[in-house]
Amino acid sequence: MLHVFVSDGGTVRWARGADTGPEPLPDGAVWLDLLNPTPDEVARTEALLGLRLPTREQLAEIEESSRLRQVSGALHATVPALVWTDTDTPRLAPVAFVLAGRRLVTLHHIDPQAFLTLRRRASRSGLPDADAASVLGLLIDGILERTATVLRRTAADLDLLGRDAFRRTGPAADAGAMLKRLGQAGHLFAKAHESLSALERLLDLLARGEAPVGKKTRRWARGARMDAFGLDEYAHFLSGKVKLLLDTSLGQIGAQQTEIIKIVSVLSVALFPPTLVASIYGMNFPDFPGEHEVWGYPLALLTMVLSAVVPLTVFRWRGWL
Repeated sequence: MLHVFVSDGGTVRWARGADTGPEPLPDGAVWLDLLNPTPDEVARTEALLGLRLPTREQLAEIEESSRLRQVSGALHATVPALVWTDTDTPRLAPVAFVLAGRRLVTLHHIDPQAFLTLRRRASRSGLPDADAASVLGLLIDGILERTATVLRRTAADLDLLGRDAFRRTGPAADAGAMLKRLGQAGHLFAKAHESLSALERLLDLLARGEAPVGKKTRRWARGARMDAFGLDEYAHFLSGKVKLLLDTSLGQIGAQQTEIIKIVSVLSVALFPPTLVASIYGMNFPDFPGEHEVWGYPLALLTMVLSAVVPLTVFRWRGWL
């Protein structure tokens, strides 16, 4: 899907009708957003830019030289953005930014929330005093804001988990559910770190003036770089908190298992003497002592009870129970 936004008196607006059709894209296009595009849409965009757009395989590259490069005076950057953060399976969606002169092209196959929000804003009221570089800044700010929201929300969940972890006295099944939630949180923080690290490198490139942008964009990039660095440090701190809670939960599970093993061991020792007595008196011999006496059966029962009570009393006296 291709979304075309053009400059209308300094305000970037959605060019209705320019998204579809075989006609060339308008020369006044400022932002071209390609969401899972067709080959025809890619060809139309490349014809307007005079540049080749990255393929899906190139978006998946992890080498720094592939993610950040300049080709024919145009900046090519690929940034993994957090998506599906409201589900149990958050993931990173690679987003390509191509800043070529007065045009910005974004290429992605999964739509991050920041892109959807900015497209809606541009479609309804427009983006005043915007150019390609400022649209790039708005998109990156949106990604940072979305990441910050996700980190704050997950941090609040961790606080609740931490409170339950240090007060919980329930069964091991509760600990298993907590381990699952902690694992999901750690998975999310790892992905947030990867996304923020890539954004830091892009913003550092813009702030140093090594990309074709103006002073206003470089000044904005310096502030955004600090925001990305702060969020990355926060994600690292939350990862440490996840490790602490994981250690706590695993320690509690180990303690519960040790307690269960202790109880089973004590019961095994306590039940061994009665079992021995019952086995002896259950032997099939014709002349067993006390077999024909009235007191034989009660004595056997009393012996079994005493042989169980005495070890349990000793265990309790020694503090093992």
